[in-house]
Amino acid sequence: MAFKLLYTADLHGNKEFYKTLLKKAEDENVDAVVIGGDLCNRDGNTLQEKINAQKVFLEKFMLPLFSEFKLKNKNKEIFVIMGNDDFRVNLKVLEDAEKNKILKSFHKKSVKLGKNLNIAGYSFVNPTPFRLKDWEKPDFKNDNMPHQIFDEEVRSIEKEFGTIEEDLNKLKKLSNPEKTIYVIHAPPFDSKLDIITTGKHVGSKAVRKFIEQEQAPLTLHGHIHESPKMSGSWKDSLENTLCINVGSNYPIKKLNCVIIDSIDLNKIEYFELEMK
Repeated sequence: MAFKLLYTADLHGNKEFYKTLLKKAEDENVDAVVIGGDLCNRDGNTLQEKINAQKVFLEKFMLPLFSEFKLKNKNKEIFVIMGNDDFRVNLKVLEDAEKNKILKSFHKKSVKLGKNLNIAGYSFVNPTPFRLKDWEKPDFKNDNMPHQIFDEEVRSIEKEFGTIEEDLNKLKKLSNPEKTIYVIHAPPFDSKLDIITTGKHVGSKAVRKFIEQEQAPLTLHGHIHESPKMSGSWKDSLENTLCINVGSNYPIKKLNCVIIDSIDLNKIEYFELEMK
């Protein structure tokens, strides 16, 4: 049975993006909306102000919007993971929303999509040069950190140890990788999906290794906003796995997304939706 997904990532608290995304979901009659990380805004000056601003965004805007959508579209699901710009201390807001059946928060989880397909999520990214480290882990044991722009590290919650490789090895045991769509915020290293403005590849080597070994049918990514423009493509293939990063025009008001037919991955449609 076909399952129709609407996927995007890196909305960064843009309210018009969220409204446009849900309208597209209704117009295209998709079965599920999937957001692959970096949900929240970047407002505030102090750390606590920034954390509170994201909490308010989730509680006062995103969840009421999703609740209204679900009331009108009872058979449609919304799947979300956080990304490296989201404060992990606010993950509980998503977990509580899941208990209230507003959305499915699926970091480190695998969830059924219809009869023969699962969707699994993972938020951590390989280390960046930036301060916020809530959702960063090394790819492998004994990896060296990249050059850091700032001397300080910022965390909203206690550090979670381990590696991306270890986490993905656990995630693959939750469902058959050959019948699972993986939503992983970090794109695979050395692909068309992880190129920054300097031309350097900055994706996750552990994610690439995982994809090459497990050969899931489809992986969905975000994180590197400019990569599709740098490489000229929002998709790439690692052997039999199709990998997608729709990119982001943030803060320009144009929403990038794809609609995916689970039965036929050749039917994927890419959109850049202009805000009115």
